[in-house]
Amino acid sequence: MMIHTQFNRDFLLTDAGLAAVYEAFDDLHDAVSEGQIQQMTPLDRRELLGWLRELVFTAQETIEEIENTNASTYPPPVLRLVK
Repeated sequence: MMIHTQFNRDFLLTDAGLAAVYEAFDDLHDAVSEGQIQQMTPLDRRELLGWLRELVFTAQETIEEIENTNASTYPPPVLRLVK
């Protein structure tokens, strides 16, 4: 099991850290597409799907909360049609 430290969290929440997370998911996607999932992860299909669904759910909730926070902090943008 991975030990979560403040350093790990601080790194993961940077451009470099998020890029590393993206690369890991991209590599996972490539492995699944190529039928090589067994070489990529020891997790079985059910466990992997559970983790992926939890990650997507948490990311989506975070996006919505960020957008809602910004919506209450800043006035809505003004849209103008240009003819």
